[in-house]
Amino acid sequence: MAPARSTPRYAVYHAYDPWMMVEPHAERWRDSRNLHYRHVAEVQAPLERVFALTNHHECSWTDHPEVVWHATDAPVRSTSVGDVILARATGQAWLILTSELQAITE
Repeated sequence: MAPARSTPRYAVYHAYDPWMMVEPHAERWRDSRNLHYRHVAEVQAPLERVFALTNHHECSWTDHPEVVWHATDAPVRSTSVGDVILARATGQAWLILTSELQAITE
């Protein structure tokens, strides 16, 4: 079943640098996001579901109907620590940390 139109949309950005998983830095998003992040997907779901929907479980996360995969020329990997979720409606971004989302202010 396709998600409802009123469901929020989020852009998912994966960090280019695998060291971001060890030491995530919000300033890399604020200062030079195009150098450090790649827009990989759009997700239409509540924020609390975006992380789960962009992780491999029983199938590739790109198969979920709520997800539109954009980085078709890149290897598919699960969303992880150091990656960023961006609310399309408000522009609010969250950096994924080990146990929480950290809001990134501009």
